[in-house]
Amino acid sequence: MKVSIKQYSQTLLELTENKSESEIFDIVQSFAEQLKKDGQLKNSSKIIEKFSEIYNAANGIVEVTVTTSRSLSSDQADKIESYIKEKYSAKEVLINNVVDEKIKGGIVIRVGDEIIDGSIEAQLKRLQKELAR
Repeated sequence: MKVSIKQYSQTLLELTENKSESEIFDIVQSFAEQLKKDGQLKNSSKIIEKFSEIYNAANGIVEVTVTTSRSLSSDQADKIESYIKEKYSAKEVLINNVVDEKIKGGIVIRVGDEIIDGSIEAQLKRLQKELAR
């Protein structure tokens, strides 16, 4: 029977739950050896990515990518964190600020597959559509 990436990830989560750091180290080492035996080392990055998704969902953690033309100030990051906590009922928010000079202004927030586009370009396009009506 072939084990899926999700099954490997779920198993790793269950094995590491409520364990100390040293216990987790040993578990991950044994887990990697098992992946090697199963010929699944090539899928280790996918397994880790899925593990992260499952872990975050189980622990109320939301990962957010915020794209801006300049680095976020701590005040802006705090406001985004509060907004995301409320919108997604998150206990914790992990913000990854990507600085992209192509964005002339505003902000683009990506949470999983959802995109909240508050960039100047997007706002101008919406305004252009409204005026064209």
